[in-house]
Amino acid sequence: MNASLSGAWPRLGTMAHELDLSPGEAERLVLLLQHFGLGAVQLGVPLLEEVLAQKELISGWRARLEAAALSLVAIGGYRNLVAPDATKRRVHIAFLQRCLELAPLLGTAIVATETGTRNRESEWAPSPENQGREAWETLCASLHELLPVAEQHGAILAVEGHVNHVINTPERLARLLEQFPTPHLQVVLDPYNYLGQDVLSRKEQVVAAFLRQFKDRFVWAHLKDVNQQGAESDTPAFGQGIFPQQLYLDFLRRERPDLPLILEHVSVDQISGVLQQVRVVAGASA
Repeated sequence: MNASLSGAWPRLGTMAHELDLSPGEAERLVLLLQHFGLGAVQLGVPLLEEVLAQKELISGWRARLEAAALSLVAIGGYRNLVAPDATKRRVHIAFLQRCLELAPLLGTAIVATETGTRNRESEWAPSPENQGREAWETLCASLHELLPVAEQHGAILAVEGHVNHVINTPERLARLLEQFPTPHLQVVLDPYNYLGQDVLSRKEQVVAAFLRQFKDRFVWAHLKDVNQQGAESDTPAFGQGIFPQQLYLDFLRRERPDLPLILEHVSVDQISGVLQQVRVVAGASA
């Protein structure tokens, strides 16, 4: 039996939005996951938007996944919580509130989001305003609207930091968690995003410290990589960069074997090759 389906470590999955699926293709999603021997999925657009718009689809979605012994790890809500356009920010918050409301009905408690950027051209580009007071206060205001909804529905909002965003360092992530001491705010384990070019020379120390500091706050893990110019430049598929993967997978096996590991930035035609690389590194950590 495949390790991901038997309960053995590692339990591997992928992101639905990277599988080139269209609305109405829930069954194709199941078949693709089974074809690659994957046991978990992170749901994102366009399938997520289809489910949110048609609540009557939820029971069928959940039944399909459960019948195939597949786990819906999280909803990938990912919206900019500090968008400089207030109208757009309101739309983002409403979308995430809807995700938090419906996540438990889909069989998961977790909704993921980035914290966002004040950049007016791109929601993934940096801005000199990101580390200013206004950006922080805007982020906190957004969380004050989202966390009560999470609590009401028994859901968890999981934040994913990035060097180009408001939460761009472990220090700022720790500050955020201290300001919102609630079990309904947790962390996406994505250490790749914090490896900016300025810390690449000590990447092992930075990653190890991050994993230790937030060990008990992680709700699932991403698998990808970091290129030689740092995460602000690119985070390609697993095995295509310079991230200390052995250190990371050793931690996951020893300290958090409960976390599903979700492939990121992997197209359908890359999955088999990337899975082989992951299993080689995971085997070396045994």
